[in-house]
Amino acid sequence: MLFSKNDFTKCEKRLFLIIGVLYLLFFMARMISNIYFLTDSYEYFEVAKAIRDFTYFESSNHPELFTRRPFLYPLFLSFFVDFSPIFIVVIQTVLGLFNTFILFKIIKQYKVQLNNSLLILFLFTPSIFIYSQLIMSEWLVMLFLTMLFWLLLQKWDKNNFAYIQIITVLLAFTKPIFYPFIYVNLVFFLVYMIKKRVFSFWLFLPIICLQLYLNYNKNTTGYKHFSSIENANLIDYNLYYFKSSTQSKEKAELWLDSVYNDKKYVGKSFKEQNIYLKQIATNEIKKNFFQYSFYHFYTAIRGIVDPGRFDLMTFFEKETGRQGFLEILNNDKPIWDAFKNKFVIVYLFLIPVFLANCIKWFYFLKYLFFNKLTFKGYYFIILFGYYILVSGPVNCSRYMMPFQGILIVFAVLGMLSKSKNLNQKTSNC
Repeated sequence: MLFSKNDFTKCEKRLFLIIGVLYLLFFMARMISNIYFLTDSYEYFEVAKAIRDFTYFESSNHPELFTRRPFLYPLFLSFFVDFSPIFIVVIQTVLGLFNTFILFKIIKQYKVQLNNSLLILFLFTPSIFIYSQLIMSEWLVMLFLTMLFWLLLQKWDKNNFAYIQIITVLLAFTKPIFYPFIYVNLVFFLVYMIKKRVFSFWLFLPIICLQLYLNYNKNTTGYKHFSSIENANLIDYNLYYFKSSTQSKEKAELWLDSVYNDKKYVGKSFKEQNIYLKQIATNEIKKNFFQYSFYHFYTAIRGIVDPGRFDLMTFFEKETGRQGFLEILNNDKPIWDAFKNKFVIVYLFLIPVFLANCIKWFYFLKYLFFNKLTFKGYYFIILFGYYILVSGPVNCSRYMMPFQGILIVFAVLGMLSKSKNLNQKTSNC
């Protein structure tokens, strides 16, 4: 049972309390820095205001913004638009602690007792605390993913399956990157139902919601799409970074300017602009298919161990779009630029964070290789792999944050497991 606290020992409750204190310390530091917004945060607020004012469905709204930022997180914000950002961050922090509680329950589901390794991994995964206390949607995605993993661990039940499908829809309407996975969801659970000889009409909920939303966007904008961020990301980030890395920053800038200054884009409708951008992106990828494919795969994998320089820098100063290490890795600025900043302590903290990321991934892979997963367990692993690969050149600590809790769970299990049968271990708190 999810909300039963009797499963935890005194030592495990103490671990939870310490993590709660860490959330409090990060919150106090956030209050001192007084930085609650990144660039994307203001767009979420714009959509939230439209929802609050009941103007979200008006045709005069900017389709590029309103499809770039799906409505779910703005819906949450719409209740607190007139409140101080601190109030919103307090609510998100409480929900972040609830997410931690579910993670504890997941580990207990594997019949192991929590130990200090969990606390150390949490301490050196600052992105969990940082993004839980920013006006950003990453914390909400993390909560949905953690709840999804919990449900996948439970025995087959039509109610649980309904919740799984609802969360699948909610993920897509929080972060557009998840919407193509709806097709994978349909195929996977169709195979599962055939194998188990069960059926539920909830199987079709995500695909129905997806098609309704695609058609709604087509009717309102003339262009069938889920989010305007799709084509923009391909041009502004994926292909820009690819050209910057394989050619030069100057050539990448010239190419990007030529795309947006072309007569096929300037002054055109939303539909015409997106058709044009999609065509440009498709042609560029086809022209450099093998080189780009390798670059996309390599950068996607590279991002999983990013220690999060951007996360820490924007904790102390407002985002400028230049604080991340991603720009250096993609040849967008020289490596010496990283050492010009006054916050030397950030670089010292990045070293153990990077090492902790490597340790988490080592034990995550160890657990996968030496322990048998359930059929439903493979669903989450496929989702995880999909998310990493689709992120491509923009994959970084911020993108990986929603999965960090589950990654910590697998890392702890990998540390404690010695065989294909995970036996209960004694606590060493």
